Parts: sequence; structure tokens; C-alpha cells
Amino acid sequence: MKKIAIVIAELAAPGGAEKVAADLAEEFRQRDYDVTVIKFARLPPDITRYDLPVRMINLDIPERQGGLFTQISLLLQRAWQFRQLFQREKFDHIFSFLEAANVPCVLACPDAVLSIHLDPGTMTRSEWLAFRWLYPRAKRVIAVSRQMQSLLEKQAHLRNVNCIYNPVNTRLIREKSQEALGFEGRFILAVGRLEKQKRFDLLIEAFARSKAQHECKLLIVGRGSQQALLEQKIKTLGMEARVILVGFDANPYKYMAKAEFQVMSSDYEGYPLVLIEALSLGCPIVSTDCPTGPREIIRQGENGLLVEKGNVMALAAGIDELFFDADKRERLRQQAQESVRTNDIVAVADAWLAA
Repeated sequence: MKKIAIVIAELAAPGGAEKVAADLAEEFRQRDYDVTVIKFARLPPDITRYDLPVRMINLDIPERQGGLFTQISLLLQRAWQFRQLFQREKFDHIFSFLEAANVPCVLACPDAVLSIHLDPGTMTRSEWLAFRWLYPRAKRVIAVSRQMQSLLEKQAHLRNVNCIYNPVNTRLIREKSQEALGFEGRFILAVGRLEKQKRFDLLIEAFARSKAQHECKLLIVGRGSQQALLEQKIKTLGMEARVILVGFDANPYKYMAKAEFQVMSSDYEGYPLVLIEALSLGCPIVSTDCPTGPREIIRQGENGLLVEKGNVMALAAGIDELFFDADKRERLRQQAQESVRTNDIVAVADAWLAA
């Protein structure tokens, strides 16, 4: 039986990269691989974790406060622990997720396959240096969008980059989407962490300026550090009865299946999994045309609409266009599932094994 190691700081839900790691681990387990998830961080007790029926190893080497010497010492400690574990276990595949795992992984083993889920345009100078110096040592670097792959090849001069899109477990999310929804009436949906980059403040203002807000509600599923600020914005705009902060829900698919459509208002993304999940359930999209993923997912006028990033009025117009044009909305809904067929977990897992 072949052995697969999936290395990630922690399996915190509902993070996008964490969900990809969890879904791949489960898919490989279903194929009778010997799967081990290797973690090294600590999460607060109130953070939800993905619970997987696979072997878990926690090396317990969490972040530490301190300067450059402390961070280098932490990096080397992780790399040494990884190296010892890899040599002992003799994994056939080592798949690493996110930068905190990628750097010690590639220092520990040149056979590691590293994955990048962040927009390269937001990376720091030290992160770019790591790409140029360390990532060429890896067996393969996986970018989750073509645009990201191109940036890494041009700016970091990497020659070992492949693009593998993020997967969705189509069968599982369709099952989960059947769950009853404790909400009545028409609604537009947004799903994601309540953090600055997601620009839910922009979405709330756009919805307040839209004509659609008179005939439906906006449901935002997620939690994060911006919650208090968003609650205040809703109150300031007098939208308490129209905008609902649902909070975290482990099953956002029941909302996606019943929404008029889903909206994403981000300033930047990697390859947003929530768009793929929504489309696989026949839920059309209105999204800002932000780097680096939406343009590779949304086919303008076929499965959704792209609007200018950071433009409140453009987003409001996109919301109204799709809400009040029932024929267009239904046409996009009919074409949505086919547009993301290649993102199914089976095809994506095959690509990872071939990397």
C-alpha cells in the first residue's frame, strides 16, 4: 500500500487550503492509500477543525514571538523534525499546503510537492526570496490558477510549476445541499471569512444601493475579525432587516443550493473554492474581477458576471442585473455545473498523484 503525507500547519475550518487538504486526504483514503496528515501548529479551542478518519501526527512546533533569529530557529526545528519523520516513514508522496509548511518541507525533502494558495501580488519580499532560493529545490510547485503559475514563472523564475485547480467533492456537497434551511424568502448569498480582503463592507454598501434589496435579503455566511465593523456598517446603513450575518456554518451548501445567486466582493483571491462549490450546485455568481482566480472560473455571461474590483456601483449594478433578469439567471444556472466539471475531486486527485 502506497503512503501519502499531507503536511499543513493545522486543519482549521473553513479555510480554503485546509479544505483542499482535507478533501484530498479523504479521496486518497477512499482509494486505499495509507494517508497521514502531519500538523505542527496549535489552534484555539473555539476554532473548528476538519475531522478525518486518517492517521494524524502533530509535531507541536507552533509559532513563536520573536525576531529573525527566533524565526530561523523555528524554521530549522520544523525542517529537522520533518526530515526525521520523512526518513522514518518513507512516504511515496509528500504534499505540502501553504507557506508555513512549504519552506520546512522543501528543506527536509526535495521530493516534496508544494502548493501555493495565495495571490503572489500580496507576498512580501522575504516570501519572494524564499520562492527564488528554495522552491526550485522541490519536486513540483502547484499553483491553483494559471495566472498564479504565470506570475511564479516570470517573477520567481520557477521552472517546476504546474497548475492544478482546487477540487470539490461534487457528490458530497450535493448530498449536504439537501439539508433543510431555516430561512424563508428570496436571498442573495455571500460566503467567506469576515476579513478585510473579502470586502464584505463593499458588498453591504452595494446591496444597500441596489434595487434588489427591496425584494430579497443578503445572507453572509462566515466569521472573522471584521464582524463588529460589519455589524456597525449594517446599522449605519439602516439595513438590519435586510442583511443577515449568519455566522459560521459547516454546511454552506444548503444556502448555495437555494440562493438566487452568490456574490464575491474580494480585493484579491488565490483560487476561490466557494465559487467552484456554488457553481457545482447550479448557483450563478456575481464576482469582482480581482486577482487571481475569478477570471479563470467565471465565464462572463455564461455562468456568472464579473464586475470591476472595488467599485460599489458596479457591484450594485451586477446584483440588480442578475436579480431582475430571470431568463439570464436561469440560463447561467443551467450552465453552471458543466463549467466546473474538471474541478471534481476525482480528476484533481489524479493530477496530484501525477505531479
